[in-house]
Amino acid sequence: MAIVDMQRIHLLAMSREKGRLLRFIQRLGVIQITPVSTDIEQVKENTLESAGNEETLVRVRWAISRLLNHDPAKQSMFKPLPLAQPEQLENEDIQGLMEVVEQLEALEKRSGDIRGNQMRLTQAIDQLKPWLELPLPVEQIKDTATSKVWSGYAPQRNLANLMEKWKSLPVAFQAFGQDRDAVYFVAVAHRSIAEDVYADLRAAGFQQSTPPLSKGLPKQRLADLEKELHQQSEQADIILKETSELGVHLPSLRLAFEMLSAKKARMDAMDDIVQTRSTVFMAGWVPKSLSASVQAAINKEFPDVQLSISDPGPDEEPPVLLQNPPITRPYEAVISGFALPAPGAVDPTNVMMPFFACFFGMMVSDAGYGLVMALLIPLMVKIMQPSAGAKKIFWIICGGGIATVIWGALYNTWFGFGPWPTLFDPVNDSLPVMALCIGIGALHLFAGLALGAYQNIKKGEPMAAVYDQLSWFMLVIGLGMLALPQTAAIGKWLAIGGAGIVLLTAGRDKSKNPIKRLVSGLGALYGVTSWISDLLSYMRLFGMGLATGVIGMVINQLVGMMMGGGIIGILFGVVVFIGAHLFNAAINILGAYVHACRLQYIEFFGKFYEEGGKPFKPLRYSPRYVRIHE
Repeated sequence: MAIVDMQRIHLLAMSREKGRLLRFIQRLGVIQITPVSTDIEQVKENTLESAGNEETLVRVRWAISRLLNHDPAKQSMFKPLPLAQPEQLENEDIQGLMEVVEQLEALEKRSGDIRGNQMRLTQAIDQLKPWLELPLPVEQIKDTATSKVWSGYAPQRNLANLMEKWKSLPVAFQAFGQDRDAVYFVAVAHRSIAEDVYADLRAAGFQQSTPPLSKGLPKQRLADLEKELHQQSEQADIILKETSELGVHLPSLRLAFEMLSAKKARMDAMDDIVQTRSTVFMAGWVPKSLSASVQAAINKEFPDVQLSISDPGPDEEPPVLLQNPPITRPYEAVISGFALPAPGAVDPTNVMMPFFACFFGMMVSDAGYGLVMALLIPLMVKIMQPSAGAKKIFWIICGGGIATVIWGALYNTWFGFGPWPTLFDPVNDSLPVMALCIGIGALHLFAGLALGAYQNIKKGEPMAAVYDQLSWFMLVIGLGMLALPQTAAIGKWLAIGGAGIVLLTAGRDKSKNPIKRLVSGLGALYGVTSWISDLLSYMRLFGMGLATGVIGMVINQLVGMMMGGGIIGILFGVVVFIGAHLFNAAINILGAYVHACRLQYIEFFGKFYEEGGKPFKPLRYSPRYVRIHE
């Protein structure tokens, strides 16, 4: 349970050593470079190189995403990332690979043109479809000396009356296509009645329109468009094949991406160092436990570099790095998921770990699910070789799986079955389980108070521990003792004593006026109601555990009914049993993780936690597609 002590490191080197020194620091991966304020006239780095590297990085990232579906070696979540040496990330000769990127960009441009042509042709075909049965060439749809011609469409429901009205008139009507409710047609009328016919058409909802071509038959134009569309599809297949052939370069592109990312990190670090024409000066942080070995390594590699290491000044705030034993180290992810503790504050990881695992187990609450987690997670870590952050989450779930086996055995729940007598029965006898949840929650909150007291004592303020933590211990425990006749007398005086301390000391830092301090104390005493809500929050342990067990029993009952249907029923039953229990386990593992975090962040941390630490971010490799050989 510790926050790593940090020391200041300062380096003065010749400008010619700058690039090699930054690479060496990046390979060490334990020095965070920080900005240096100075009035010295500096030599500015060429920003064009930095912008060029950023542009190249974006282009390579795009090329990787473009080739993901053409990777000859298919990726899998169970397949570990390839291993790379640090030297491979320092090779800046990627000219050959950029030619591959340029080929991809040219192919993408051609592909974009083809997609545009295909869209244009598809739209033209859609516009032409209603006219396909037009019986005469388009150029013949025109007025004559004695007739008036209209082409277009109108709602089908309005045309029947027109046909009846025009029976005895010199009007020819030819329908040839339909699009939804609209009928496409050509109408020809003698000029003597043209105005009346046109008025009838307008009243029927006529919309004048012409085929989307200048001459010929629509059917012939459709054949031409479809032929052109087929040619465009063939070109798209050729481009797809050429793109697929470039997939062999994907591993090299991924390595180039890591190299460019590492270079970008070094260039970003250059913005924080002081540079003159002949020297560079940089400052940063290094873990105290590593400072001696870091100094020896740099002096050995760079004898001319002047290096000094010192403790932080009184006004300096070092970055925060957590350091815990291997068994509790994964739970640092829970801390960093909320906020890092302030420098000099308490790291609660070791105290939080058993409670987190316990809560996780109580909420998943099925020993069968716990066994699967406890056995499967180490195997997945071994096979997948996940990143450091993902590995922490895996081990948290594994620890939760072990706790789930214990609590599932106490609840007598094994994949929804209850084969043996149970110590706790949340379904048929829920009150003892509820009381247990409240009791464990009280221990959790008291642990938070104890950490707050430890934090005050560590700061050299033992009386603050009495005023802010011991008083609440007395008050809450005293109120709890009032519930039992045997301890009610002691509990009364214990609660009165705790309340008195809170009343007199809660406002000690806000005002010297005794009246104002008393008012502040009364407001603080009202906080006892928050303890009730905090304790009730732990009922989620009972609720989620009950839900897991009940859903498991329902699944088993459903499968039992299916098993009575012969061989087919048995086969379907097995599939449903496995799939439904996997789903039940997955959804409850996710919920257990989220709610276990919530109980830490709101209830537990609220009793003592001082956040505000800035994370320790050393200059190091942060690979995405490979694993770095340490």
